Amino acid sequence: MLSHMENDFEHGQPSPADARAALSSLDADGARLAQHVVTPWWYHPALGAVVALLTGAQALPMPVAIVLVAVGIAALPVLTTTYSRRYGVAVSQPAGPRSRRLLHLALAMVIAAMAASLTIRLGALPTWWALAPTTLAFAMTVVLGRRYDGALRDELAHRA
Repeated sequence: MLSHMENDFEHGQPSPADARAALSSLDADGARLAQHVVTPWWYHPALGAVVALLTGAQALPMPVAIVLVAVGIAALPVLTTTYSRRYGVAVSQPAGPRSRRLLHLALAMVIAAMAASLTIRLGALPTWWALAPTTLAFAMTVVLGRRYDGALRDELAHRA
């Protein structure tokens, strides 16, 4: 059937039956890909720890903050590359509207938490106050990250 489909595609429009078969094959590929998007248990807590490090660093004095931000920035690609190499899937691109909304929500939450920590430093408040936005950033990264994975799997499996 594939060689017949290739001939039809080369000479013009495919037949309706060939088009249905191609779409069915794409649906099956999406379902198989969705099965591979299974994030290991350690990924979101590790990502949350990096986000917490970046968030908490904003409240610390400048030399320490710069070092911790550099460590966090270096850890992000190590974490994401390790995941994509080990599992063969990169989950950094949303597959539909729900995963896109969750990704935007997570990014907005991280930005707000970092801004809160920076405000603590600039306002000369006690540094321990940064525990609140830092803890929130960690928890929301884990919770929203797991929801994002579920939405991504669902959208990949049920693409229309």
